[in-house]
Amino acid sequence: MLVISTIEELDEKIKECDAARSDAELRDVFTRFSMAPIIAAGDPFSPEYRQAQMALYEGVAGKTYAVTNEMTPFDVDAAVLRPFPYVTDSSSVVGNQLMSIGALLRRLQVPLGGRILEFGPGWGNTTLAMAMSGYKVTAVDIEPRYCDLIKRRAAHNGVDIEVINSDFMWAEQVTVPYDAVVFFECFHHCDDHMRLLRALRNAVKDEGRIYFGGEPITEGFPIPWGLRLDGESLWAIRKNGWLELGFTESYFVEALARSGWAVTKHESHDFFGSNVWEAVKTDPKVVEIPNPEVLALRAEVDQQRARITAQDAQLSEQALQIAGIAEVAANRQALIEAFRNSTSWRITAPLRAIVKLLRR
Repeated sequence: MLVISTIEELDEKIKECDAARSDAELRDVFTRFSMAPIIAAGDPFSPEYRQAQMALYEGVAGKTYAVTNEMTPFDVDAAVLRPFPYVTDSSSVVGNQLMSIGALLRRLQVPLGGRILEFGPGWGNTTLAMAMSGYKVTAVDIEPRYCDLIKRRAAHNGVDIEVINSDFMWAEQVTVPYDAVVFFECFHHCDDHMRLLRALRNAVKDEGRIYFGGEPITEGFPIPWGLRLDGESLWAIRKNGWLELGFTESYFVEALARSGWAVTKHESHDFFGSNVWEAVKTDPKVVEIPNPEVLALRAEVDQQRARITAQDAQLSEQALQIAGIAEVAANRQALIEAFRNSTSWRITAPLRAIVKLLRR
């Protein structure tokens, strides 16, 4: 495999991808190149860490990230008849996706007729499978073409699906919580996953669950979380502008815990994409869900406290120095008085008188 290090090299590889004559050939090109991992330092939950990852994205994508970068032009009419993965003409790709969807459906702890909120449904394969299984599904996607596609596929299959054209943060607008929230191959496109996880506390019932299927979560990822630099991810970022993140398992568990969720991994021994992560609320009555404005104010207060603490330390040091000078001065005066009262002082009085005369 070629490990590239420049954008010029990446663009040459993108040309090879564009020249691929089939989906199978394209995926073969993906396996031939990557970028070396960029080890990120610092607290992975800090704003600075996130800024560094977004700066890396900008370097690879050649533009600033915006949720609209996730929009994907495609032929809706053709997709109604033959959506992904069938359009790939690859039984392997089709089989892997069906296995992943099946693994997710098997884990759903939602009574039939329950309400499920799905983010980033894309082609709508998971959406249709849940709706046709008897669930009331709300699908939220940033791409209007995907929204149109899901509506048309739902009508064709005789099921009712509520479709909303919006981004992940629509979760903050939920007033009637759902029985479950589903992310299938899409959570890794969220540029502020901590904000989203906090918002889901209000979007899900106290006894509800979040399900993550087909997500790039592995302890083998080189950094806690950040941009994936394998061939397929680089192609997706550079050519389409999509955000392609990866997570270590330990970071993913900690991120959910900090947001008030306990998560369980249901591992598949057949296919990595069939791993399912299931999260439940840790304590629905205690955990506070601050909005971004509150978080910003808290950060400002923390900074002010830090400045005050530093100023107090500086003043304390100055006070100690002043106190030390005063103590030295007091000790010096005491030594002078003691010497004047000593025998040595009286014996040397004539000599000191002579020195005084000589100085005149």
